[in-house]
Amino acid sequence: MKIALIGFPLSGRTTLFEALSGGHAREGVASIPIPDPRFEALAQQAGAKKIVHAAFEWRDDLPDFNPEKPETARQPLSLARQSDALVCVLRLFDSPYAPYHAPIDPARDLQFWLDEFILSDLQVIENRLERLTKLFQSHKESAADRAEHALLERMHRAVSAGESLRTFEIPHDLEPRLRGFGFLTRKPMVVVANIGESLLGNEANSEPLQRLQALCNERDLPLLSLCATFERDLRQLPEAEQAEFLQMMGVSEPALPRLVRAVYEQLNLQVFYTIGDDSRAWLLPRGGTALDAAATIHSDLARGFIRAEVCHADEVLAAGGWKAAQKANKVHLVGKDYVMRDGEVIYVRFNV
Repeated sequence: MKIALIGFPLSGRTTLFEALSGGHAREGVASIPIPDPRFEALAQQAGAKKIVHAAFEWRDDLPDFNPEKPETARQPLSLARQSDALVCVLRLFDSPYAPYHAPIDPARDLQFWLDEFILSDLQVIENRLERLTKLFQSHKESAADRAEHALLERMHRAVSAGESLRTFEIPHDLEPRLRGFGFLTRKPMVVVANIGESLLGNEANSEPLQRLQALCNERDLPLLSLCATFERDLRQLPEAEQAEFLQMMGVSEPALPRLVRAVYEQLNLQVFYTIGDDSRAWLLPRGGTALDAAATIHSDLARGFIRAEVCHADEVLAAGGWKAAQKANKVHLVGKDYVMRDGEVIYVRFNV
């Protein structure tokens, strides 16, 4: 799962990326494990020699642009289409170096991005409609081409009216044809208000943050406030000193885990596990089946799928291990259409 950080120059976007990656990333890309104490307990219980957490690939490699020339945003937005989710970082701290909109107004800045998403999606739709129209003129179109054209025309009317495509219903059979367009207004997004250290613990009194919250509520966007420099400095401390630093700053917990959870929820994901000498956590869209889980692990498992054994991680831990859970009749044999629950352990029986 690729998560793209977007934001104006000097919004603190790169500082947040450094906090997430612990400063150990190259060229703006970092694969960062998702914290999961339950998985760690499972792996320890299984005596795992190799432990692989599920991870997000965070990206801070979108090129900078001149916000006073919106057309320069086209290239970073085009690259953002390749991501699975967006994190929009907005400045809510004083900076004498900010080249754009020196007065702090994160609601205005968020509106800029939302407007650009609309315009960018509109351009993608118009380009595709133009190509389909030329295809129709050659009388070489298929029924699927005509269905796509009709759908895109409805989407064009919606986007032209300033509407997001987030809740736009796309027929299941047309979803693969439109997936490659990467519509920005359909992407899961989390908004981050990057506050100064002076606002830590006092965010509720910030009028700019209140206006931003109102806009996020209107657009049904999750909003988190954090101080990227504080989070980066916290990550650089030895673990034994982090609690003391949090207490000194009057902060109850780091904000980064909350950000990861918010992205996880926006992507509508769940986790499942395979345990043994090689124990791994895997991500799966909610509603995914046992066959989908098998395919996530390896295509051969899906191709030769026979049955799967499943048991929730909590039950495995409570029983004292997988074999103990089997003896306690907690492990169930399921078919390929079984809908996976969040936090299940799976063993796939297959033959290829």
